[in-house]
Amino acid sequence: MVVPGIAIALALLGGPAATASDQDDQGQNGQHGSSARTVEVRVGTYNVCGHGCLPTKEECERVIGRDCATKLRPWAEGRAADVAQDIDDAGLGVVATQEIGNNATPTQTGVDVESFRVPLTAALKEHGYAEAPADYAGTRHPEKGYPLKSGAGRFTYYDAERYSHLDKQGRELPHDLLWLPDSTEIYGKTMTWNVLREKKSGARFVVVDMHLEFRKNGATDPNGWTKNWDEVRYADAKRTAEELTLRNKHTRNLPVVFAGDMNSGNDAEGASAIDAFGDLGYVSSHDIAERRTGDEYASFNGGKIPLPLGEKIDHLFVRKGTKVSEWVQIPQTTATEGPQAELLRSDHNLSYATVRLMKGNR
Repeated sequence: MVVPGIAIALALLGGPAATASDQDDQGQNGQHGSSARTVEVRVGTYNVCGHGCLPTKEECERVIGRDCATKLRPWAEGRAADVAQDIDDAGLGVVATQEIGNNATPTQTGVDVESFRVPLTAALKEHGYAEAPADYAGTRHPEKGYPLKSGAGRFTYYDAERYSHLDKQGRELPHDLLWLPDSTEIYGKTMTWNVLREKKSGARFVVVDMHLEFRKNGATDPNGWTKNWDEVRYADAKRTAEELTLRNKHTRNLPVVFAGDMNSGNDAEGASAIDAFGDLGYVSSHDIAERRTGDEYASFNGGKIPLPLGEKIDHLFVRKGTKVSEWVQIPQTTATEGPQAELLRSDHNLSYATVRLMKGNR
């Protein structure tokens, strides 16, 4: 992305949670450390549209400041529980979720991410899943200094019987936020990452939860900026991949899965998340899977019945050479007609990949 006269920078916010197990983590990365072991994990991505698919026009305007294209059941009155059931039914080891709430903006002071996170976390806990930490509270932009106002809706969950965000001594493994310099910088655009540990083997791996810019090329954002948003997505994806695989001491020697709603299936050079990850040696798990299920459906269903076919904008990127035994997309419904509020839990379909991660796949 080229923005004349503006220096684009990415800053990683550090904190006690990111360094509490630093010494132990470096030990694990040594020649005899557990990170050299292989771990097979089923990782999913699910944009659940918690705060973006509300029942009425009035509720949409109160929560997000505009009408919602897709009208679904109230989040806390059963829809969050149905999303949790989807995740459990898929047998996911780890799932990166998006859109489970935004921090309040100046015009929507009564809206808080907790209103959406808490119901999903509680519902997933009943299925044996735990929430990986994402320290949104109190964060401020590393250059501008303003607090995070929105974009706090990315949380990762894991099967607590098999995995943990703690080391063997009960200390939090490294995790943090990435601030990204895109169109929503004025509000606070972030991604989250977590180091997780497989309890049985002790092997560690990283899951990055992403949600890239959604606007189409030529659109004007609330700042009054009109950009090539594909180039914005490329820039943010590349900065994220470079930070986690090259610079970050906590993650660069571990296998990484980048999961999330990339808001594009485009693979154009210099103008797509797919190309950005490709530049760093990563590939969509969909493209290298030994078998694929549900491939005919578009990952963004838009609340349409029957579900649309075609483009995938939700992706799971892994290092080239990683063994991916399966890639699966689970359609929200196979009905050809009917009310969206009764048939859908989200305007995206859940997708996952079963990947074999090892130190060589970092």
